[in-house]
Amino acid sequence: MNASSAFISSPKLDTYALYARALPVLLVALPGALASVAWFPEAKTWWSAISGLLAGCGIPVLLSQIGRDSGKNKESALFESWGGKPTTRFLRHRDAPNKVLLAQHHRKLQDLFSDIRIPSAQDEAANPNGADEVYDACVALLREKTRDKQRFPILYGELVSYGFRRNLWGMKPLGIAVALAGTVAISVLLILRLHQAEPPSPIAVMVAASDLLFLAAWLFWIKPDWVRIPAEAYAGQLLIATENLSGGNKDGKQS
Repeated sequence: MNASSAFISSPKLDTYALYARALPVLLVALPGALASVAWFPEAKTWWSAISGLLAGCGIPVLLSQIGRDSGKNKESALFESWGGKPTTRFLRHRDAPNKVLLAQHHRKLQDLFSDIRIPSAQDEAANPNGADEVYDACVALLREKTRDKQRFPILYGELVSYGFRRNLWGMKPLGIAVALAGTVAISVLLILRLHQAEPPSPIAVMVAASDLLFLAAWLFWIKPDWVRIPAEAYAGQLLIATENLSGGNKDGKQS
């Protein structure tokens, strides 16, 4: 069993925990691991055994928790920079990108949660914070009604995508540090080979290129706007899911 299959085959992780939580941690560590393989090519003969042992000891579960915390701890600041949670913004009269859809979403939410009064435009203008609390409450209840992955596969896919990007972005400082360290380490190896008049190994060249790409990705690609794309896609799908739900408590027991 190789390193990737050892973690992927772990029975302790569901799809979300694996791809949205554990995988970002592994991607952070990958540039350093690649540099280590280039420096110590014989390590690949015992890495499979070690990875299998780590998987059996529950390391994937630990990685999933590290990945979750890294993104969750910075999520509030992320939402604040966007002007609020995407779902909340999409339900605001003043921020909704499509007023026709907004009216429909409000009607469906009022039908689903008849005990909650959806704010009018005048209510929202008079008390924006109070309106946001109502929208947040509706979204929290709506999430509970849409947890069935088989019934809402597109919504679940957007959730996994958002979790992956959020958690990867949350570890950006560490990712830059590891990618930079890996790049420096493999550069030293290449310089030593050239100094000794030895041709660099194909693995070392490939690792150098990979670590540089990782460093460039961390610096120029993994940004809040990159996280925002699936966040807003998830928000839109969550509100669209109201069309497949019935009012009252008929769907409320889904989990």
